[in-house]
Amino acid sequence: MYEPAATAAPGAAWDAVGMRIVVVGGTGNVGTALLRAVRSPGPVTQLDVVSRRGPGRLASRGGAPGAGTPRSAVVQHHRLDVAAAAPGSPEGERLVALLRGADAVVHLAWAHQPSHDAATLRRTNRRGTAAVLGAAARSGVPHVVVASSHAAYAPADDDAPRDESWPVTGIPGSAVSADKVAVENMLEAFAARHHDTTVTSLRPAITLQESVGAAFVRAFLGFGVPRFGLRDGHLPALVWPEGLRIQVVHADDVAAAYLAAVERRMPGPFNVAAPQVLRGADVADALGAERLVELPLEVARVGHTLAWHARLVPAAPDWLDTLAHTPVLDSQRAQQRLAWRAVRSGADVLREAAAGIAVRREGWTPPLTRSGEA
Repeated sequence: MYEPAATAAPGAAWDAVGMRIVVVGGTGNVGTALLRAVRSPGPVTQLDVVSRRGPGRLASRGGAPGAGTPRSAVVQHHRLDVAAAAPGSPEGERLVALLRGADAVVHLAWAHQPSHDAATLRRTNRRGTAAVLGAAARSGVPHVVVASSHAAYAPADDDAPRDESWPVTGIPGSAVSADKVAVENMLEAFAARHHDTTVTSLRPAITLQESVGAAFVRAFLGFGVPRFGLRDGHLPALVWPEGLRIQVVHADDVAAAYLAAVERRMPGPFNVAAPQVLRGADVADALGAERLVELPLEVARVGHTLAWHARLVPAAPDWLDTLAHTPVLDSQRAQQRLAWRAVRSGADVLREAAAGIAVRREGWTPPLTRSGEA
């Protein structure tokens, strides 16, 4: 599990002063939360934020969400498409130059939003990761931290928590799972070749926050989803696939795990999730639904597939099977080695996300707006 010997001992705090980290994909759901996380005094004093479409309105707010309060880190934004950053290309050379001298690179860029264009997703997810790893090798950055996912794991249909030793072979038929498995394989190969580089991955559960409401609706629910129930706290009914259980985690909690991994220079994979396992009744209660309507998974799958082909919903048909078969995550390794624990319960995360969905809450960056522009 990419645990090179040349790393800080487990639990050892990173005591360097004046750390500079490069955040690739720093304007998305987790990236904006990571920018918030470094607002408090700490060892990170400079962040170079790389994004394909730029910072949008974030730049006018001091470079990070919630700007206006004292910060401990200088934030600089760089518009660069890492999927186009092939070795020797202008973009590739820019990326190498940015990473040179950095204490860590945190790679969060990921086309997680469902799409009818699988080739575009693969280009961003696999080619982008390969470009970041290649630039990391050329620049000599000592720590590489990469976003993975619970979807990288082999199926598990029970509620027994699985730790990081569970097979990383993916959910059969799931495109997002296949991409995550490919990334995990890239990390294993990179760690085997670069023993002096600490390699870390985080495998979070479904990650939500209020400002991702607009992006969540656009990606998974479509624009025709009625909001009146969520808005006044009295959703008439929640339609839920029978037997489906989920884990969620707040973006701020995931960001805290990333920051802890960077500051401690801690290697290996880490599961990151709120411990609660949520089923239909739990979700209905969190969203204030007056009634729960459970459909057999097969019926829900057929209905969703028809809606997808009719382009009524953007989420590909395999996303439901991905959710249905991902394992419950055991996050004890993150608790022990990163001193990390989810602050918000799963139900609280759902309530906050529902509030954002109700008003189509938007963030300050292109990935977190309805139009894709900011």
